Amino acid sequence: MAEVWALVPAKSPARSKSRLRSVLPADDCAQLSHAMLQDVLAALEGAASVDRIAVLTDADEVAHFAAGAGHRVIRDAGDELCAALDQAAAELARQGATTIIVLPGDIPTITSADIDGLLAGHQTGLSLCPAIRDGGTNALVCTPPDAVPFCFGADSAARHLQAAAAHGLQTSRRAMPAFFRDIDLPDDLVWLNAQAAGSHTQDYLRQSGLSARLGPAFLSAAG
Repeated sequence: MAEVWALVPAKSPARSKSRLRSVLPADDCAQLSHAMLQDVLAALEGAASVDRIAVLTDADEVAHFAAGAGHRVIRDAGDELCAALDQAAAELARQGATTIIVLPGDIPTITSADIDGLLAGHQTGLSLCPAIRDGGTNALVCTPPDAVPFCFGADSAARHLQAAAAHGLQTSRRAMPAFFRDIDLPDDLVWLNAQAAGSHTQDYLRQSGLSARLGPAFLSAAG
């Protein structure tokens, strides 16, 4: 029987969003990171096509949160991200996963319908959604889970597709706007502030006072 697992890598909030630290204090970066992870997990929890969720992390606080929400926790021993994902995918395959969808924890505006739509268009092999900014990979679906080595980062969408083709796998590049933008830079925050989706993240932006600051003057100060 087919079993679809979601795999979400999430490092410690205290070490996350380093490229925003020129404009936000470390505590704001940490709390924003946690709120975004909550929104991604909530979207996965509501997706009818996802059977189970695993969170890959090296952080105790993330592990406790994920376990408390009923998700599988896979501990990252501090390896490089792609190597840790390779190991996690192989572990899920051994435990019966037939397909995995890998999503970063910083695309908080995605919805359950977006995830179901991506999975509905996936047959086998590898399907992905590229990041609009740098050609990275903002969603990856793989059948079987460990069919190709992961190579996340700038221009990784092309590298993932090339690796899948080299392994003789069916490939699909999906241009789905919901997956275009992860939150890494100051202009991403301004864009995020104008969105309606991502309730945990939007609540944090309002309650922290960040929402009121995220206008043109914010970007000018960011430089």
